[in-house]
This record gives sequence, C-alpha cells and structure tokens, in this order.
Amino acid sequence: MHSCATRAPAVMEFYRREPFLLVSWFAFTTFSAVHSASSCNRFNPIYAFGDSTTDTGNQVRMSPGSPAMQLPYGETYFRRPTGRYCDGRLMVDFLTTSLNEGLLPPHLGTPIGGASENFAVAGATALDLQSLQTIAGVTSTTPISLDLQISAFNQDSQAMNLSNSLVYFGEIGGNDYNYALGARRSMDVVSSLINPVMQRISTGLSDIIDRGVKHIVVQGEFPMGCISLYTHVLNGSATDSNGCIVSVNQISNEHNRQLKSLISDISGKHEDVEIVFFDTSSAYIHVLENAKAYGFTNLFDPCYPGGLGLIPGAPSNTTEGAGPCSNPQNYVGWDGVHLTEAMYRTLMKLFLKGHNYASPSSNFLTRCTRI
Repeated sequence: MHSCATRAPAVMEFYRREPFLLVSWFAFTTFSAVHSASSCNRFNPIYAFGDSTTDTGNQVRMSPGSPAMQLPYGETYFRRPTGRYCDGRLMVDFLTTSLNEGLLPPHLGTPIGGASENFAVAGATALDLQSLQTIAGVTSTTPISLDLQISAFNQDSQAMNLSNSLVYFGEIGGNDYNYALGARRSMDVVSSLINPVMQRISTGLSDIIDRGVKHIVVQGEFPMGCISLYTHVLNGSATDSNGCIVSVNQISNEHNRQLKSLISDISGKHEDVEIVFFDTSSAYIHVLENAKAYGFTNLFDPCYPGGLGLIPGAPSNTTEGAGPCSNPQNYVGWDGVHLTEAMYRTLMKLFLKGHNYASPSSNFLTRCTRI
C-alpha cells in the first residue's frame, strides 16, 4: 500500500487530461446485441462510477505497471490488456453495448469536452482515506474515493444537459470492507463501516440527481464470502450450503439490505428519476446454484491464480507455469478477486432479461436493451 505522502500526484492525475483517440475505445463494439430499440430514446451521455469491477482503464493510467496492463488480462475478448481487471469485458461493457453504445472510455483517457466516460477506479473506496483510517485503522491502495469521482464528474458535466443521460453506479464499498478484512479487523469493526459507506453513497447519488440525471443503475455488492480470495484464505470458516463464507457474506448482505432501502428512500423523494437496482448477490448465488445450466464447472478456484498473488500457495505472476486456465468460460472467478468475462456476461443477462434480479424488473433498460 502507498503512503499518504505519495498520493497527491495520483489525485492530480485524475483531473489531468491527455489527447486520446476515442476510436480506439469504440473499435471493440461488435458485441452480438444489435438491438435498434427504435422506441427508446438514446441515452447520451453515459457515465460510470465504481471500483475495479467497473474500471475500464483509469487505474492503469495512474499506475502503468499494474497487473491489468499485462497479459493474460484482456486476452479473451480484446486479445490485449486494456486496463480491465478481467480476462475480457465487464458488466458495464455488456450494458453499454446492449444499448448500441460503444465501450465507455476511462476518464483519464477522455479529452476535455468528451461526452460519455467512466470515472471508476480499481481499488477505489466509498469512504475517503481519513474516514477509513479513523473508523477501521486502514488505508487504501488508491487515493481515488467516490467523492473524487463525483467531483470529476461535476467538473466535466457542468455545461451539459443531463436529462437524457444514464449513470451506471457500479459496485462501491466492497474495497472499504476488503481493506478492513485484509488487515484482520474484527467483524464488528468491518460492520461499522457500512453506515458511513451508505451515507457516502447517498450523497453521491444525490449529487448526481442534482445535476439533472434522470436514469440511474445502482449495482449491489457481490456476495463477498463467495469470492475465491475469501473461500481460500478463510478455508475452515463456517460456510453456507453454496460453500460461501458465512461471516463475510453477512457484511455484503447487510450492505445490500441498506442499499435497497436507501434507493427506495431516494426514489420516493425524486419521482421523476428512475433508479434500477441490480441485485448482484442474488444473481450470483443463482448462478452458483445452477452452475451447469450456465456452463460453469469451477465455482471457487480462480482461472488465473497468479494474477494478483493473493491466494495462499498460488504462484506469482512471474513464476513459470503461473499462467491462466485454458477455459475461462467455465470459471466464475478470474484472479481471486475479480470475475471472468463469462460470469460478468451471465450476470448482466440476468439483470436485463427480466429475471427479477433487477428492481423494478420491468424498467427503462429491459425495454431498450437486448443481450
């Protein structure tokens, strides 16, 4: 982890813009969904916020030596690393292409005046660094918290009419809990982060709505106790019927319970704003319980165990023979923390095809997307 003294340049970097050819980010938009959606208005611009499960290249521009800029990251679809912590595409990629839009370029790769962009940063937290330190005595691997993403959004969109825009509010808060769990904080301490995280998410959503955004997708927390890292590191802890760590899932379950309540409250105050909640945890558990139907044969081992070097006993990514599996399409997990393109695609299909994992199940996305 970085010391506080080294973070200022990275924060400034998040506001710095460089020339960038947008065509390079729209060259990979051949996803099979080519739905005309003529009865639907085009969402423009589209923005995204979140952490590594949504980041399409911001973190690697701040830290060029990051694993996500090395193969086998990106190998499945792009055939090259793109800054995504995945073997291919993320859920946000499948969402935007199902809307007949291109892949969202990262904020740091978008010139001033660009329209759609992605503010998500791998490692990002909901809470700022001082709050994390005060509440849990931990720090973050990146200085870019949710408030800085929102600030960058406000700066870039200040001259734009956002009444027909779409915001994808990806997973955020998971890293707050991950950093505390990784530092061996007690479950009581980890749980004490949930309320402050909700307050920060509430402020972020309110800021977005105040800018005039009318269409928002909020992604819930993944079932953290089912992620490869925790099923391996906490091997021997109590598990549920699906093999997931009970104590860790209690954190993400409470996060999602409060998040759904928060969305309900905000929706009640802003009846002209449509907010769709993606119940990531329920959809994920559904896939685990019906793995064969979705083509998954390995639910808990990472396809690329050497990717982040976090799995006990896993070879590092510099060790000969530490390459990825040959069949990532059959794996749920990619590198111990992040998921495979196959899993992200499966989850987005469940959200968009009216399977009750999106709330409300019939919404502005199910009417306008095809996946």
